[in-house]
Amino acid sequence: MADEDDIEKLIAWAVANGWTIRVDNKGYRRFYEPNGEFVVKYPNTPSRSRRRYLDVKTALKRNGLEIPPPSKAELRRRARTEDT
Repeated sequence: MADEDDIEKLIAWAVANGWTIRVDNKGYRRFYEPNGEFVVKYPNTPSRSRRRYLDVKTALKRNGLEIPPPSKAELRRRARTEDT
């Protein structure tokens, strides 16, 4: 079962990468790419929370969001590579 914390972490990661998350009148969290295009929605109270979480995660990954987030070591390696 997906924990509410899991979706909150995913939302925070998406926002940190330029994605927009809006909550509609029904409580759905709607994910938009940095260019403003709608990708997927996550219900306020999903009946199968783990399944819905995985669906959202897959849709975000398919649309270019790096999942799982890179480790700190990976980010340092990338920064060194970019500097050269």
